[in-house]
Amino acid sequence: MEIKGLLAKIQNVSAAIKNIEKDMTVGKGNYSYKAVSDIIVVLKVKEAEQKNGIISIPVKQELIHSEILRTNKKQYNSDEVIESIQYVDVVKLTLRIYEIETGEFIEVESFGRGLDNSDKGFGKASTYARKYALLNAYKIATGEDPDAEMSKKETVMSKDEKRIKVIDYLNKDNQYCIEVTKHFNLESAEDLTASQINTIYNNLSKKNKVWKVCI
Repeated sequence: MEIKGLLAKIQNVSAAIKNIEKDMTVGKGNYSYKAVSDIIVVLKVKEAEQKNGIISIPVKQELIHSEILRTNKKQYNSDEVIESIQYVDVVKLTLRIYEIETGEFIEVESFGRGLDNSDKGFGKASTYARKYALLNAYKIATGEDPDAEMSKKETVMSKDEKRIKVIDYLNKDNQYCIEVTKHFNLESAEDLTASQINTIYNNLSKKNKVWKVCI
């Protein structure tokens, strides 16, 4: 059956890519976490978009925050103190999804945070923002296939709802988003674990902040 209309095609891509399992480990030791690589997301989305006659293009990038983090760390078994410098950039990206034949399009905004000890912070932030724009635009779940644990459907839905509310709030409050990602040593708020999401959700709920932006 021929699929017509941009929204119908976006829905079809969403149905084709229900889930992408996390395929890489970021960080080391206690600070490591599982994440979905950018290349996997781009390739899967590209294939599904081609089949449906649509294309996604980043059309605007804004550097909305930039800072230099300096930390001093004492060397093990030594009095020598080493200064560490990291550059933090937060980018707002606008992704435009086109219907190729008609030129019809919609725009999706996303944020990315890049942390680097040289000058690659902006590039990292841009990559994260694009990846999460695609994941959010097509409602792609990350992690274990939800079809594998249907008995846990209600629990999964509850966790998903919390994640949506928390991420929505963090996208609107950039300063708080930076504080949260720094605290958990993450590159992006989208990489927050279920436990971390629950902690933030409970803290925001006590202040009635989650509900203000999610009515």
